[in-house]
Amino acid sequence: MAISTSSPSSPLHLRLSPPPPSLLSSFPPPPPSPPAAPTQHGLPLRAVAAADPRAAHAVAVKSGALGPSSSPGASADARAANAVMCAYLRAGRLDDAREVFDRMPARDAASYSALISGHARLGSPASAAAALLARMRLDGGGPLDPTEYTFVGLLTACARRGNPRFGAQVHALAAKSGHCSCSGSGSGSLLVDNALLGMYVKCGRLGDALRAFDGMESRDVSSWNAVLAGLVELGRHEEAFELFGEMRATGVRADRFSLSALLAAAGEGFGLPEGEAVHGLSLKSGLETDLSVGNALIGFYAEHGVSVEDVVSVFQGMRVKDVISWTGLLNGYMEFGLVDMALDVFDRMPQRNFVTYNAVLTGFCQNKEGVRVTFAKKAGLRGLGLFRQMVEDGLEISDVTVTGALNACAIAADRKVSEQVHAFVIKCGCGSSPWIDAALIDMCIKCGRSGDAHLLFEQWRHQESFHVAWNSLLLASVRDGEYEKALSTFLQMFRSSGIGFIDEFMLTAALGVCGALGVAELGKQMHSFAAKSGLLNACGVGNAIISMYGKCGELDDAVNFFDRMTSRDLVSWNAMITAHLLHRQGKEILDIWGQMESLGIRPDSITFLLVISAFSYTSSDSTDQCRELFLSMSSKYRIEPAMEHYAAFVNVLGCWGHFDEAEQLIGGMPFKPGALVWRSLLDSCSKRSNMTVRRRAMKHLLALEPHDPSTYVLTSNLLSESARWHSSENTRLEMREKGMRKIPARSWTFHDNAVHSFFARDRSHPQSKDIYAGLDVLILECIKAGYEPDTTFVLHDVEEYQKRHFLMYHSAKLAAMYGLLMAGPGQTVRVVKNIRMCGDCHSFLEHASAATGYSFCSARAWNLG
Repeated sequence: MAISTSSPSSPLHLRLSPPPPSLLSSFPPPPPSPPAAPTQHGLPLRAVAAADPRAAHAVAVKSGALGPSSSPGASADARAANAVMCAYLRAGRLDDAREVFDRMPARDAASYSALISGHARLGSPASAAAALLARMRLDGGGPLDPTEYTFVGLLTACARRGNPRFGAQVHALAAKSGHCSCSGSGSGSLLVDNALLGMYVKCGRLGDALRAFDGMESRDVSSWNAVLAGLVELGRHEEAFELFGEMRATGVRADRFSLSALLAAAGEGFGLPEGEAVHGLSLKSGLETDLSVGNALIGFYAEHGVSVEDVVSVFQGMRVKDVISWTGLLNGYMEFGLVDMALDVFDRMPQRNFVTYNAVLTGFCQNKEGVRVTFAKKAGLRGLGLFRQMVEDGLEISDVTVTGALNACAIAADRKVSEQVHAFVIKCGCGSSPWIDAALIDMCIKCGRSGDAHLLFEQWRHQESFHVAWNSLLLASVRDGEYEKALSTFLQMFRSSGIGFIDEFMLTAALGVCGALGVAELGKQMHSFAAKSGLLNACGVGNAIISMYGKCGELDDAVNFFDRMTSRDLVSWNAMITAHLLHRQGKEILDIWGQMESLGIRPDSITFLLVISAFSYTSSDSTDQCRELFLSMSSKYRIEPAMEHYAAFVNVLGCWGHFDEAEQLIGGMPFKPGALVWRSLLDSCSKRSNMTVRRRAMKHLLALEPHDPSTYVLTSNLLSESARWHSSENTRLEMREKGMRKIPARSWTFHDNAVHSFFARDRSHPQSKDIYAGLDVLILECIKAGYEPDTTFVLHDVEEYQKRHFLMYHSAKLAAMYGLLMAGPGQTVRVVKNIRMCGDCHSFLEHASAATGYSFCSARAWNLG
């Protein structure tokens, strides 16, 4: 199995657009073989050599053409030997050709030129060509002067092996001998001039290439193409188009290499208009039917076309198609999300190579929700199946292939399979690539192997993909709900690498962490950084800023930013609705919904979920309007309601006391009601104190989720509210016997770039003595200001004085007191809780604000995506 060591330009995206034309395309073919002497049977030796080099060699030996000879016949012997040697070189048998060369009784310049060109074409080091040049100039039969073909072979060797130093020496020798005009040395060979251009461009010395180009007395299309390709390869796309304009002004007609280079420049540096202009030029010049131009057009439209029809139109117009053409069509369908059509092309392809398989593998990873690929996991498994087929068929496995397989495994999220793929990567020696290592970390994280991911990161040695690995670790903590760890990771990244590594995706993740933790101060700093770095124009960053402000309780800032956005997408509107929903502003959400309808913005299922939920927070009963919106989902917008939409509508009906209709809706659902629906009904019963419906909802909920601790806690709390203490205690006892534990309520505040967390009656904080002493004083001041502890929020069967004690040291009060101790003059104290804050803590914070003069802001930690 051949393992490619070249790194892909991106770990997640396979570019199938044809690259600029080969820089070696400007080089002329190897020197023509000299005419061979006739054999004894009257057949030219060259004809025999073309069919079988070894047969030609045998014929030449038998005829005496390669044996000792007198000087009058020396030229004939050289021609015969050259024919045999060139035949071996064309067959790729360098050692046999070198043996013929060493045994030649006499050599001429063509002998050396042919062998030098053969070494260059077959990938020998440039030193081999240099040794032949030195030997040529000191040949025993007399010094031989290099010909133009000798220089072309030498320069080709320098280009292929990336040796500009030796190339510059060859340039000097060519100028001294009058074989090139690039240095103002008069007339020279255009073949040598073009070879010089190609050598300098291929070795990354574009400045030298441009100076040589300017010094050329005459140029052909290959001269222009060499410089064009160099400009495109270095990303100087505008200069490439300017040079092409000069080329046309001099009367040189573009060929297929010119147009391919321009399409690469248009795709990478400009876009659709310039690409369409090049397409028009190909039509005008009659080159649209050329295979390489057609392939370049397919690659361009696959990446920049308005629709897949642009790709199909070019493909259908091509008279001759190869595997690159078919792969480009397949990639075009994948780019536009048409997975089924891409697979149909794959099945109909007359031949495939490893690039074709890579295109399908990458396409599966890009299109996690295609027509048949309904779920992301299914897409990942299909990608892994394709990778297995490639390995079994013995196809070349490149870095792109391995990266695609790792991404597919990450999508499938199968721990066992990920370990197998990881082992394969180690065995085949592919783990040294920066992008493969980054994909390995991402796969380990998504397959539940965070420990392995951190071990890989500790051994990191790739600077170019360092930020990708950091970002994977950050997103892993976010995905697992470990927001404090995510914040710590981000701050550690910031201290070690500065701001240079922060890109759009990392900034979006950091803003999400700020919103989840309610850390408004850091979120505002991220907002300022986005504005200074130019990332504010990215729609994803803007949407994350709206979400962050909404979750941090800064609704006015969220609204102001939304109003100033220059471009919005549906996610922007959904984020704005979510911000109002967190503040229970139903009327404002319905106003936003009205704006979306008037602007013709098509909603998605998330939009409907948010708007339906908003009807629970209107000032008056609006169930009729909610019912109308719910029914319009399928009738008007062709979106079938899911379990979440039914649960939201049930909650609205229950909130306004329509329990009969809510139960009828549940009974008429097109699928079996899930725990989410019954939990919504139970929650609405709590607001309306309907014990009959509450018991039925609890019964269904316990039957559906017998292993969910939150169900038992909710049931126990409801029983406690009804003073059924014995039943409540039995429920909690049953939960403990089954090995389940509730997630404890926790509150936190943010100070000095750190999250300070508290549980109820928590004394683990280093400053707990100061916190409790200050809280005792503050409670007395709040009571003087009118605060009355509400012990109904204590769901324990204890004496009244004990309830007051429990109530005084809730986690929110402890976090508020610490924030107050650390706050400077005029600062706002922010308290965030992982569950809904109880009414007594709300009341306490209001009175604490009046007693201290500080402003308190409370929020619940949200992870609504």
